[in-house]
Amino acid sequence: MKKKISTWHLLVRTIRVMGKRSALYLISIVMLSASLAMFGVFSALLMKCGVDIAPTGDMRRLIGTILAIVAGGGISLLTYRFFCVRYNVEAKRVYGVIYEKVLDLEMKLPYAYYEKHHSGEIMSKVSFDLGRMGDIYGSRLRRTMTPFLQVVVFLVPMLVLSWQLTLCLVAVNGIMLAIDMLMAEPMRRVSRSLSGINSQMTQRLSDLLQGMEQARMYRTGEQTVQSYIKENDTYVRKSRRGIVFNAILSSSSNGFDLLCMLVFLLLGVFFVQKGYTTLGALAAIYTLYGRFSGQFLELGKYFPELIAYLAYAQNIFDFLEEEREPERMGGLKAADDGSLEMAVSMHGIDFTYDTQDELLLNQFCMEIRQGECVAITGASGCGKTTVSKLLLGLYSIQDGAICIDGKNGSDMTKKEWRQKIAYVPQEPYLFYGSIMENIRMGRLDATDEEVMEAARLANAHDFIINLEDGYDTEVGERGSRLSGGQRQRIAIARAILKRAPIMLLDEATSALDNESEQLVNDAMKKLQRQMTIIMIAHRPSTIALADRVVKMG
Repeated sequence: MKKKISTWHLLVRTIRVMGKRSALYLISIVMLSASLAMFGVFSALLMKCGVDIAPTGDMRRLIGTILAIVAGGGISLLTYRFFCVRYNVEAKRVYGVIYEKVLDLEMKLPYAYYEKHHSGEIMSKVSFDLGRMGDIYGSRLRRTMTPFLQVVVFLVPMLVLSWQLTLCLVAVNGIMLAIDMLMAEPMRRVSRSLSGINSQMTQRLSDLLQGMEQARMYRTGEQTVQSYIKENDTYVRKSRRGIVFNAILSSSSNGFDLLCMLVFLLLGVFFVQKGYTTLGALAAIYTLYGRFSGQFLELGKYFPELIAYLAYAQNIFDFLEEEREPERMGGLKAADDGSLEMAVSMHGIDFTYDTQDELLLNQFCMEIRQGECVAITGASGCGKTTVSKLLLGLYSIQDGAICIDGKNGSDMTKKEWRQKIAYVPQEPYLFYGSIMENIRMGRLDATDEEVMEAARLANAHDFIINLEDGYDTEVGERGSRLSGGQRQRIAIARAILKRAPIMLLDEATSALDNESEQLVNDAMKKLQRQMTIIMIAHRPSTIALADRVVKMG
């Protein structure tokens, strides 16, 4: 359970994400806010001078004062524009930094995380929570700081012109602000609720899109749609609550705005009659007060919204604190000299997915020589796929030692380890793009000829060139425009192009028809003796290709 932190500490943490550039970001907000407020002050001074000097008929003094005030206003606008640009640049920069951190984490999360969490949940964090956290830098923080800073700037000349009237106005606006602050925590709770509901909706939508065939053939599709509709209705209700809170803020602000204007008129007339202030000062305060009161209204509106958006930032911070995959392979035992001479050696392996369960692999051992083709067989649930996951470094063993290509896993990083293995799963994933692009993912610097040679070895070249666009043919989402056998051969070509010393195939032919299986098996025959091949298989025709069979169970 994540520890809840205070709003202030969460805000500070959000700003600290910017690092050293946070100072430039905050200074930009201060300067653009202050310069914009100063333009309002110059406008008020212009009003005061006009009211006070005009009756005297001193045109030289009036014109000189006007020119000085206009010059000051122009400088204020230029300053505002400069720092406004700097602010926007820094806001975009930090959003990019956070986005990169989230994507980087997704590549470093343990494989178990993806087995326990729905992809829609992760997509929701990127598309929903992260976007709203970016809004904090892009507008929400500025909209909260700017009214406060401008109130301070306006307050100084207003106090100079008439401190008695100004303090009365501040008291009335303070009451209005306190009432608005009561909406902050309810809006934060609504935001956290909306984030959770959006995550569930994204999961439902992801299930529908990825399982469209099943959704249409079975009632589960209708149930998923109904669940989505139900969650969408809940989202609407929660959103409506947020809209009600915003409406309360808006209506209370407008009501207090009218009240403040009445208070200003009554007090202004009173103070002028008593001689506490001049008519020109009153005109200047009136000019400033419209902006001053407006900033109080915005502060009351945007501060609760900032609190609400910090809830999304909390979700992102919680996600970024997820445990990362260890960089090194690990291994609790040192390998013997004989193991180091093998292409693959697993010695005394103990493993279980849950430490509370019995060991799935208990003192498991397996050795495979360089260039050997080995088939791993056994009943369902005996641990064949688990062995492949351990070889790929997706899970860490509880005890034992794994060596690959003559090197102990404890002496290697996961990146170094995985460079030595080319992997072909039972259901290979093809990325949206062309066949050429999908094969080249095995080695990005490969030439077109090298890609085609890999396709020939995988028995894929002939069917590819017979397609209308050949190697430029778009495979569709997840390779939907190709048959299962074609997808499998492209995956094998991609693995061949990697030029890894070991190829691991996990039930690569189990879902194929006889003709496609024969083509894949022929491709495997071409690769024998060129690399070490490990096949997790149950089909006799595939097992027959192996030099040796390792039976588990």
